[in-house]
Amino acid sequence: MAKRLFRVDTSVHGGELVIGTVNEEFVNHFIDKDENELMTYILEAEDTEPEDLEGPEICEDFYTWSETDDIEHLYGVYGNTEWSWMEVTDSTGRDSYEDEYEGKKFEPMHLHDREAYHEIHDGAKEKHDVVPCLLYHTVEKGGMGNFFIETDGEDFDPTKFCYSTVATNVCEIVDEVWYDKKLIDCDQSWTDTRGKGDYVQVGYFNKDWHDTREKRQADPDMWESYDWDQEEAQAEK
Repeated sequence: MAKRLFRVDTSVHGGELVIGTVNEEFVNHFIDKDENELMTYILEAEDTEPEDLEGPEICEDFYTWSETDDIEHLYGVYGNTEWSWMEVTDSTGRDSYEDEYEGKKFEPMHLHDREAYHEIHDGAKEKHDVVPCLLYHTVEKGGMGNFFIETDGEDFDPTKFCYSTVATNVCEIVDEVWYDKKLIDCDQSWTDTRGKGDYVQVGYFNKDWHDTREKRQADPDMWESYDWDQEEAQAEK
């Protein structure tokens, strides 16, 4: 059978988020400061030599907030986004967004939610690997990419589409997407957003409690709920 291509779209709210390890002196200095003061300091540090800063060094070789990301670096829509799908043909094209081609809304399975929270104190430091951290999140609105699924002629099956999220102190962002258990990369060829504001926080991150992608992938029960749903869907056919 001829190949068929489907595009999955989301709504327009999301952004970029990083969590990275920084100097403890920097965290202690700004932990109780106003968020705008902290944000101003970070942006000034991007254009200032560390020795010229009127305050503590953020971290060794600090260049920009977006590269302070050894713990998490995410970009995507918020976890409460709306989902829709449509078949892409020669007449619509991969990048068509005309109203007449509006997709069919659906609610895919939320496979799991990874936790990446930080605290405002280092109380667990004696027993766990706790590091001082910086969280920076840019709030954006617009097109943040799409997901394309190619089949061997079969219809698109919404029950085979699922996604995961990452929960942080400021928001929950879509992390990974699968179709029929195959990871689908987000196509950002036509990404176009406008900034709506920033969130920035400092604190302490317990790396022992960090629910990483690697931990999830190693979990033998990761696909258990998905398999149950597929069995039910097959039984109903």
